[in-house]
This record gives sequence, C-alpha cells and structure tokens, in this order.
Amino acid sequence: MPPKPDVALPTPASLGALKISSRQITLLNALGEFGNLRRAAAAMHTTQPAASLLLQQLEERLGVRLFERLPRGMQPTLYGEVMIRYAQGALHEFEHAQAQIAELARGASGLVRVGSVMGPVPGLLTQAVLAYKREHPKVRISLEVGTSDTLLPSLLRGDFDLVVGRLPDQSDSHELNIELFDSDEQMRVVARAGHPLASAARLALADLAELTWILHPIGSPMRRRVENALQAAGMVQSLDIVETASILATTAMLEASDMIAVVPNDVAEHYARYAMVAILPVELPISMVNLGLLTLRSRPRSVALETLLHYLRAQ
Repeated sequence: MPPKPDVALPTPASLGALKISSRQITLLNALGEFGNLRRAAAAMHTTQPAASLLLQQLEERLGVRLFERLPRGMQPTLYGEVMIRYAQGALHEFEHAQAQIAELARGASGLVRVGSVMGPVPGLLTQAVLAYKREHPKVRISLEVGTSDTLLPSLLRGDFDLVVGRLPDQSDSHELNIELFDSDEQMRVVARAGHPLASAARLALADLAELTWILHPIGSPMRRRVENALQAAGMVQSLDIVETASILATTAMLEASDMIAVVPNDVAEHYARYAMVAILPVELPISMVNLGLLTLRSRPRSVALETLLHYLRAQ
C-alpha cells in the first residue's frame, strides 16, 4: 500500500512554480504506463540512469517520494498518482494544442471536440451545430456519440472540450462545470416497422417479456434506469438481451428481426419519421434526468467553445 500522506499534496499552482520539464512530464507518463523505470527510459529513448536522475530531481523539488522502488518495478505513492494524472493531463493538452495549430494552419479558425449521449443528437445537438456552422464555417466540430459512463472519463482525460450528457450515479463532479437542462428525457420502446405488435392498441411490459431486448451496456445510466423499470415488472431475470450503444447496430438488428429496443424519445421519433422503426404503444415508466452541458473547470474555454455553448443553451 502507498504510504499515508503526511504533508499537503502538490497543488496546480505549486506545480507551475516548480518549472517541471517536458522530459519529467514524459517520464511520469511513461512510469504510469509501464510501472518500470527501464521500460519507461526505453520509451523515452534515454538511459535508465538518466531517467532515474530526472525522477530524483523531481522528488527533491517536490519534497516527497513519488514512487516506491520494488523488486519488479515501481509503484506510485499517493503523491505519484497525483503527478501521473498531472502529466497525462499536460500531454493531452499539448496534443490538443497541436491539433488546433494544425487546424489553423489549414485555414480553420478553431476546433471544438464534443462528446454526446444519443438522445440530444437528432434534435438539440443537430440544431445547435447547424446554426453554429452557418455563422462559423471555418470552425471544425468533432463529434463522438457514446454513453455517459464512457464519455465522462474521456472528458476528464482531456479528450473532449464538451460533453452533452449526464453524470453517472456516484460520480464525483468537483472537477466539472455542469449546466443542467430543465426538461427530462423520455424513453420509448421501438421495433421494426411492420412488427407484429406495432398495430396493437395498447401493450403492457409483460407482453414484451418473450422478445429479445436491445439495451445499452451495463454501467450506463440508461441501462440502470431501464433495468429498474423492468425489475419492478418482474422481468429482468428472464429477459433475452443484446447489449450495444450503437444506434446503427440497433436499427440494423431491429430491421432484420422482431427484437425491440429502448431509445430516447427524440431518437425514436427521428427514425419513425422515416419508417425505420415503429414506436410500440407501451408505457415505460422511466425518464432520464440531469442531462446537461459538462466542461472541465481546469481548462480555459476557447472562444469557439463558448460560442457553441451559447447555441446549445438557445435550443
């Protein structure tokens, strides 16, 4: 076990005052990845003694031990874990800066990296991005769709500038700026157009017990809420389930079978307009709350990001 801290952990301000070199940041990142000084040195294209000296100098400046030297590697102390996270964040920021410079060199005027859950994509997100691009055609928008439990760690690592999503249960939000939307997100059960149950006047959840359900992977907020609703109906243990967060995989499987899926209302209505799915007449007693705009407190917002946030708030 790492030793219990007996002095205050380094703060971002103190880290800046230490003037940590880029080589030391690279070393910390490599040690976090490999847990071995020899392999870390090789990844840096330097010698083990040189890497050891870099680490020793950093520990002397901080006044704490960052790693426990073990027979088969190196284990970070609590201080070391802090510094590894700092190094990973610094490298992500540098990579982000490189990407922005490359965009500017190609004539763009900015880059905003967005992660989003599925629900806002057909309506709110699409409308905001289209309005934004009409006024700012040279800003590149990078968009990735996933589940909140995977998007949030990516935001914390610096892979996104903005996540349109929700905090997974038990998540620590102290590192985030959170702007919640007022409305809840309703869920719908969908099937292929022409499904045997699509013409029914009304269905109960029990009528769907024998079908194969397409659900989000375990761990996502949507999956937990759906399972709670199905458990209340006594159905979870007996269900046949396929797991995917991909709307392409979901619609393809629905089209080719009698499977059913649970999707946000805006997504269901979007695909129903094109006769790709039918919304089944069954009440699913859940709604997804706490959808909002998530950004990092520690990262200054670019003009491009602030402007996109303005368009999202206006929808």
